Amino acid sequence: MSRSDTPTGATPPSSDALPFDDVAPATIRVLADCGVLSDDPDEPDESECSPDSAFKLLAHPGRRIVVTHLLSAGPTVTVSQLLDYVFSQSDTGSESTETRQEVTEAFTSRHLPKLDADGYISYDLEHQQITATDKTANMKPYLALAILQERTSVSDQAVSQR
Repeated sequence: MSRSDTPTGATPPSSDALPFDDVAPATIRVLADCGVLSDDPDEPDESECSPDSAFKLLAHPGRRIVVTHLLSAGPTVTVSQLLDYVFSQSDTGSESTETRQEVTEAFTSRHLPKLDADGYISYDLEHQQITATDKTANMKPYLALAILQERTSVSDQAVSQR
């Protein structure tokens, strides 16, 4: 039976019901808050930021950190500011010169160039600046879901270890 089929005597679903019965309410709230569920004609064009592209880029925590920091502190931040943010979010408490160099290398050689190549940021290597693009803001709903999923996973792991 399809969703549009209604058995005799059953109440048809309301027109404002969400079409995903199996999606967690917290996820639906994030989607709604970010405007993904709206019929607004001004919502981002799918070719600009497809879910597949966005989630592939956000699959790595390093790239999630870049987008998170740029959306909150942007529109332009320096690599040094980004690294300060990274270490402020770290739970290791270690910021040795060696560690900072390794993290800098990871961001400047992998994460920032990848986000830049796909147009989600503009990375100026010479001036060590990261600037938001139109696509950066389009990542917000996908970033929110990725962070929600990450928090849910961490919380589930903590409960299972008790």
